[in-house]
Amino acid sequence: MLGLEAKARNCHRPSAMKIRTMAGLVVLAIISPALGDEPPVFSYQDVVSRAEELSKQPFAPQVQELSEELQKLDYDTYFRIRFLPEHTVWPGLPYRLGFFHPGSYLKRRVLMRAIEPDRIRDIPFSPSYFHYDRPLIFTGHEDFVGFRVYAPDITGALQDEFLSFLGASYFRAIGRGLHWGASGRGLAINTGLPSPEEFPDFRQFWVRRPQPGDTSLQFYALLDSPSLTGGYEFDVRYGDVTTMDIRSTLFMRKKPEVLALAPLTSMFYFGANTVNKPTLKPDYQGRGRAQFSMNSTVFMRREFRPQVHDSDGLLMNTASGERLWAPLDNPKALAVRQFSNVTWYALLQRDRDIRHYLDQEAEYHRRPNVQVIPQSGFNNGYVRLLEIPSSDEYSDNIVAAWAVQNPPDPGGRLEFAYRLVWGATEPDTDQFRVLSTTIRPSPQSNETRFSVEYGKSENQAPIPVAELRPHIVVSQNGQVKDVQFTPTDRGWLVSFTIVNSAPGQPLDISCVILRRDNFYSEKWVYLLNT
Repeated sequence: MLGLEAKARNCHRPSAMKIRTMAGLVVLAIISPALGDEPPVFSYQDVVSRAEELSKQPFAPQVQELSEELQKLDYDTYFRIRFLPEHTVWPGLPYRLGFFHPGSYLKRRVLMRAIEPDRIRDIPFSPSYFHYDRPLIFTGHEDFVGFRVYAPDITGALQDEFLSFLGASYFRAIGRGLHWGASGRGLAINTGLPSPEEFPDFRQFWVRRPQPGDTSLQFYALLDSPSLTGGYEFDVRYGDVTTMDIRSTLFMRKKPEVLALAPLTSMFYFGANTVNKPTLKPDYQGRGRAQFSMNSTVFMRREFRPQVHDSDGLLMNTASGERLWAPLDNPKALAVRQFSNVTWYALLQRDRDIRHYLDQEAEYHRRPNVQVIPQSGFNNGYVRLLEIPSSDEYSDNIVAAWAVQNPPDPGGRLEFAYRLVWGATEPDTDQFRVLSTTIRPSPQSNETRFSVEYGKSENQAPIPVAELRPHIVVSQNGQVKDVQFTPTDRGWLVSFTIVNSAPGQPLDISCVILRRDNFYSEKWVYLLNT
């Protein structure tokens, strides 16, 4: 290729040579324009080709060789191992890489490679990248188990960690000033079935070295699981709102029963719609005969926090223009719900009043909202919401994803693309939004009292009460009675009672505010398990 250096040298030659050189360049451009561009060192098609080749081989878990000491690290000891920010890859550039240490329950090998302008280089594991509380024994064959990404903070003096990939195909991101919360996943396979769930792994990453003026970070990932393989491309932009453009091509080894694209995972322990708050373990339980007898009594204390969750609802937009709001719950039994004709969906932490959480350490009021905006490949399917019973706040028990209607057969392929938006803001709307849901069951009957509060838009003009009315629908075996519609300082409160004529059977309930028979609010949709 004739680059800038060749052109510079040609400028010092006789004029006839200049003419011949320029003529040659014109001929080359006419014959083959691509000769003027260097082919990329690594591209999306490269990782897709690797995924296709890998799909023709039997699945082999990428378990690495770790010392017995690393394998047996307890949770607290493992998370006291800290990556040292001074060892980030590409210091001084807009995006910098850090890494996660192997050990404890994180044993799957993740290979890291940097895409430089003229080559691909390995990024090997080294204990010198980490701080340890005590010396550990290594085999010398360790690899990373994931990576994190830093960007300069708003002052440019410090580094914000805003993105991490750790464990199977899980990843998390936040907008500037937020706290870690909901997660994304590469794929969800066979979630919510009696059989065990399958967890695909991101086993290799190729990260493109950013240029000084870059506003985004681009990288590729190779996904592997017993059912399929996949090549992924990520294009990430950090800011007050962090966006991730993702595209993938999957290759099927076998046909899964449930294949879900763009999965979001979150935690809901209890909230405003939780009737019975959990009881904490005893603060102290004495042992030994030398102690007072009262110390051997198990004292149970009530949970003092009003709410504990990373997300409080699933917001969906439908092809008909409806906005659906499904408050999350921590059910007594596994709950699976399906929503059709959805154009985008988002797990939101809508309640951001710190007084509703009373937890300065966890900062649940600062958890991010995550919106999925499908771009291609989401034609046949539905949004699937999975709510799993949980006895603590440390387990992700919520999964919202796009379930493929009919997954490809073995040997088939599937291509799709979507955007993730992480931040504190919500998608724009001129409709009333659901602000809260409270429930009061009646122990003496099969009745449950609901109160759904709707908030109006900030710039919305007052609306006469006569123009608005609530519309409540319940599935078979349910009855609606005692409906009340009351204005509040924030909007409107709809209260109603649901009677279940078939106790033990779940009921689907919806509530929407109509103005002249047109939707004027989000449609509140709830699954009542009595």
